[in-house]
Amino acid sequence: MKKIVTLACAAITGVSAATAQTESNQWAIGVYGGLTEYEGEIASNMMGILKDNYSFYGHGAISVNRFLNKRWDVAFFGSYGLLGAKMEGMEYDNEGNNSLVLGSNASNQAEMKLKEVYGDLTAAFKFVTKDSCRFNPYVFAGVGYRYLMEKDSEKYIGAEGGDVVIAAGIGCDYRINDRLALSYTARYGYTLGDDKDQYECGSAKDQQLMHSLGLKFAFGSPKDSDKDGVEDKLDKCPNTPLGVAVDANGCPLDDDKDGVPNYLDKCPNTPAGVQVDSLGCPIDTDGDGVADYLDQCPDTPKEAEVDENGCPKDTDGDGVPDYLDKCPGTPSAAKGFVDENGCPTDKDGDGVYDFEDKCPETPGIKENKGCPEIKAEVKQLFKKALNGVQFETGKSKIKGKTSFAILDDVVKVMQENPAYKLNIGGHTDNVGDPAKNMQLSKERAASVREYLISKGVDESRLAAAGYGDTVPVASNKTAKGRAENRRVAFEVEF
Repeated sequence: MKKIVTLACAAITGVSAATAQTESNQWAIGVYGGLTEYEGEIASNMMGILKDNYSFYGHGAISVNRFLNKRWDVAFFGSYGLLGAKMEGMEYDNEGNNSLVLGSNASNQAEMKLKEVYGDLTAAFKFVTKDSCRFNPYVFAGVGYRYLMEKDSEKYIGAEGGDVVIAAGIGCDYRINDRLALSYTARYGYTLGDDKDQYECGSAKDQQLMHSLGLKFAFGSPKDSDKDGVEDKLDKCPNTPLGVAVDANGCPLDDDKDGVPNYLDKCPNTPAGVQVDSLGCPIDTDGDGVADYLDQCPDTPKEAEVDENGCPKDTDGDGVPDYLDKCPGTPSAAKGFVDENGCPTDKDGDGVYDFEDKCPETPGIKENKGCPEIKAEVKQLFKKALNGVQFETGKSKIKGKTSFAILDDVVKVMQENPAYKLNIGGHTDNVGDPAKNMQLSKERAASVREYLISKGVDESRLAAAGYGDTVPVASNKTAKGRAENRRVAFEVEF
């Protein structure tokens, strides 16, 4: 039977449970029913459930348990029931003595029945300490007392009286909820006396095994020192101020999860992960009114006025913040052309700011956007070149010594004025096919460009384009007008 009980407890362990009796519910009352097996000189019925002569002798019981700590309980167990056994080789005598006789010649089977009142006080050692578990197996031991009374005076008269009992056993509780548990115990009792069953033989003492199954109801008043509604044993914040709303762990609510509870948080909607100060507000290291997690310029001086990103304002957009800008009205076009004070630069000192100067490295005049003034003789040369550069009829090949002389003078001008860039434009009259005229003008402009390059002018300073008959300067109705329209134009660019 002990093996069966042990296996039953082990099987229930797989369900994962614990006793309902805890620090919160320190008292428990149990109600049980069960059977009692007896072992003595006149009966040998313990562990005899499979024997033919086995009889069920029931009992009812109650228990009162007191929680001591997570490992130990103390309990009182009291029961009332029958004690007895069927025995072969025993019969009542025929002499009217109302007693049992032993002997191998006995022809009847006798049944002994006694009333038993039993109680013990034991200490129990629990194997499981976690309140979250539902199952708690335990062992217990202590001392008890049994009192026997006759069951049927016509058949058997027992010597009423009691014996001290050494009690020990195993048990297991399955927690149904926080207050109710299903409980089983197997309680072994060894009596120190041996005459209350009206038979004493040798040195063997009476023994009994009580199997009890019932329900335990736990109760008590959970301790809640800070009055937050969470009992102390579950309270992870045991000193919460009175009236503060708490979570299931007894800790003040912190809705924005910034580490500062709601009742202290001056900035209750801080985004997750943002570093905050002791008041729960996002840290603003430079004190500019923009929190660090939003501040794109976290080291702004205190005197600087900032925008919504925490960066110093730059009203004129020149790249120098207002608090450092000595020229706060600089046009936006000057961005990138200002000094450390926010003022426009003029590298060549010609009075034309660099952002407007087409020749920022070469002194020039304002009328020419900061570039040097084109000399009169250069203008005259380019005017001469308009119709002075001649080509073979219908071709792009330059002809005549006059043409080469003019182009050589252009080369000299380019060499003397390194800031010059030259746009070469080819033009025709309207005689012939417009598409062919366009192609011819492009080829003639390219021929002039190639000549200048061959004379040492850097090709990066020369550009050529053909315009055909699209840009006339005179009427194509006369020979003179058509002659003026057939030209090569030179335009200086910086």
